[in-house]
Amino acid sequence: MPAPEPTSLDLPQDIFLDIFDAAPLRDLAPGEVVISAGEPADQVFNIVSGVLRVCRTGTDGRRQVLSFLFPGNFVGLTATETYFFSVEAVTPARIACCPRRLLDKRLAADPAAERAFLNMMLRVVEDILDVVYSLGQRTASERLAVFLLYLRHWRRLTDNLADDRDPRLAEIDIPMSREDIADFLGLKKETVSRSFKELEAGRMIQRRGKHQVRVLDLASLRDLAGIRDFASPRRIAQSL
Repeated sequence: MPAPEPTSLDLPQDIFLDIFDAAPLRDLAPGEVVISAGEPADQVFNIVSGVLRVCRTGTDGRRQVLSFLFPGNFVGLTATETYFFSVEAVTPARIACCPRRLLDKRLAADPAAERAFLNMMLRVVEDILDVVYSLGQRTASERLAVFLLYLRHWRRLTDNLADDRDPRLAEIDIPMSREDIADFLGLKKETVSRSFKELEAGRMIQRRGKHQVRVLDLASLRDLAGIRDFASPRRIAQSL
């Protein structure tokens, strides 16, 4: 009998990322632009280190931060010939750069890589829906609680921390500015600062400067956010 066709669960996760194995690396300074909206979408990127932000700016000049990118994240593919979003470095970062045509060639030549790529794209959609659901119809302090859990979730993924009780997860780095957070959460910068004070007054967190907090009461933070964490089906024990 022929061997059964492998399912998506049998496939090595994100095997198509081998296109970046010999790809040139680019070091970024904070604020440096990787992708500009409207430019030809002829490159794809994989985040090696650092944090980037994806944003769009309206005709009225107002900016919306759509997401943050962390090590292991893939970015650059669109359904059109031009990018409709911009990507900028939040922190010093390193990215691997690959022509889009090489990705297209890799996927066309290997059905397993093509299925793995589709699985990754579905996870991206699920992540986006997770964030939209988690932020919808919530107060400012509830949105900030969601954001801190979002950062905690990504630290768990990027550091491959399988145990949700790992004490390292109590320390949450916040490399982005208050303005970045405000533009992500749909709040004013002053409201973000006030919400940090409210969470600290409620003894859910302890601030350690502008760029780190310690979670003192995870259960209360989750209750305030209305979520446990983010539910997208990522496999912690495997590479992203």
